[in-house]
Amino acid sequence: MSGLRKRIAKVGQQVLDNYCQKGDEIRGRIMIPPIPDSKFIDKLPEDVGLEGQNAAERELQEGYEAEVKVFRCFEEVKSNVIVIHQLDYTHEQYAAFLPDHQCNVKMCKRGLDTHDCHQPKKNVEGETDFVVIGMNFVAVFEVKGLSLQSCTEDEGELKIKGCVEDAFRQRKRMVDLIRSVDSSLRVYEFTLLSNVSREEVDEKYLSDETLLFSEDLDHLVHIIESCEVSSSNALKSGIMKNVAWCLLGLWCIDQDNKWDITTCSLPKCIMDIDSKLRRALVTRKSVDEVAAEVNRSSGKNKGRKKTSSKKEYPENPEMVDAPSLFQNYLNIKSLTKDQLDIFESEERFLWVDGPAGSGKTIVMLGKIIHLALTTPPEKRILLIIPYGDRHEEYSSSPMAERHLNLLNNIIEHVTLCKKMSYDYKDNKNDTVDGLSPGRNGHSALIPLL
Repeated sequence: MSGLRKRIAKVGQQVLDNYCQKGDEIRGRIMIPPIPDSKFIDKLPEDVGLEGQNAAERELQEGYEAEVKVFRCFEEVKSNVIVIHQLDYTHEQYAAFLPDHQCNVKMCKRGLDTHDCHQPKKNVEGETDFVVIGMNFVAVFEVKGLSLQSCTEDEGELKIKGCVEDAFRQRKRMVDLIRSVDSSLRVYEFTLLSNVSREEVDEKYLSDETLLFSEDLDHLVHIIESCEVSSSNALKSGIMKNVAWCLLGLWCIDQDNKWDITTCSLPKCIMDIDSKLRRALVTRKSVDEVAAEVNRSSGKNKGRKKTSSKKEYPENPEMVDAPSLFQNYLNIKSLTKDQLDIFESEERFLWVDGPAGSGKTIVMLGKIIHLALTTPPEKRILLIIPYGDRHEEYSSSPMAERHLNLLNNIIEHVTLCKKMSYDYKDNKNDTVDGLSPGRNGHSALIPLL
């Protein structure tokens, strides 16, 4: 067994012990990661005809949305299983399990004849959408977001044929890897066309038991239970643990063979999403720019040849460059069009409504900073922030301190803000109480001086 394979198994053992098991058993249905992680983040318009790079990006986005639908279905499973989403691996990592595996590159320059894989070590060799680890089985799922709307019969047939063949190749790579850990293990494999119904396909596809369609989304729980029942023969002690270690470790380890097992935790996932939203990393271009800057500062690209070709990005009409104020004070490079409209609005009263994480706070901070920079010194600006029912919650709130520090650093050596606490629960006749009808508690009042 190679050193890398041992390392992968060791990492997987840590993940299993810390996030998946209670004692010696899997503690119910475990999702890894606990929430879907989008790799295709440019949301392109659905009512506009797209071509080239934009069309390709929209297909990726639709594929990811299909995976999220399947992710939500797997969350309904009640049995003791581990569901791994988006398990990718490099050539080096795959070779740690199958050192003599064959080339899987479509249209390889070395021809169609069977030959050994020759990719660079760090190249991503494959990716599996979902791997389900049960008590006595493993199931591999490839999800395709293919839609046959507005396709002719011939076009639809070509698309389905291509999708099915591509999914088969992806499934086979993962199934071969799993069986290299233990050949006696029962491995099921499926391709799920989540946006295609049985009525839309030729009868020859309906006879393939590994093909699932949109109607099967409601039966995924039953399919997983059936896999468990069909594999009820007890395996040798330790086989499923060894398989789980290898697959969990493979998911957790990165292209440089480094790892952080906290990526399997819900708090880490939430913090990562919050960080991306705060920095407006919501387009492929902005993510790539930050990654390139990190690589430059760490010296990771040192010695690599510079390429003259410039990467093309999809045109995302919902994203715009942020005004310089956002870039200078909040390190925000992009805004959504809705955020920019709110920021540029000159309405005296403005109601901003949106779900958590939609960017309300960022755009309001931009308006506050703009007011602080443009308001004459003889005028005052009042910012009201509601907090909890106890004065201590406000006094010790890190949010209040963050806002205060931010606003006091707008102009160098000038203190713009001071903090006051107002208990309007005990002053019901005061006019300030009307600012939050029906709510008891304290508000933080921060006048810009």
